[in-house]
Amino acid sequence: MIETVIKIQPGIDIAMTMLIWLVQLVIYPAYLSIDKKLFQDWHHRYMRTISFIVIPLILAQGLCIGFQCLENFSLMIFLQAVMFIVAWTTTFTQSVPCHKKLQANGWNEGIIKRLILTNWIRTVAWTSVMLLDWF
Repeated sequence: MIETVIKIQPGIDIAMTMLIWLVQLVIYPAYLSIDKKLFQDWHHRYMRTISFIVIPLILAQGLCIGFQCLENFSLMIFLQAVMFIVAWTTTFTQSVPCHKKLQANGWNEGIIKRLILTNWIRTVAWTSVMLLDWF
């Protein structure tokens, strides 16, 4: 089983890294350009749709890292686990509250800029998880 996890985790990590960079460089900055009257509706659809991509990736990544922590522990796996926890912590302490405010109140430049700024933490964390696959 560990051989399968070792084989599939890099693909999952690459997919998560590509997704977070797309969000950071394209999707979140585009929030600033979306018509304020259409924003809440658009944001609701975006959140619902992106969840179908993000949730399976995050769960698969977490399972792979967790399994490797138990079965194939090393310094690199430990560092991946730390970066994964950093990404998750930032998601729930920074990103989710911003998204909730945007959903409840609509377009807000300050909240969007905060979302973009704090998302750099997740971008660096998930990129680090991927890069650690090759060490």
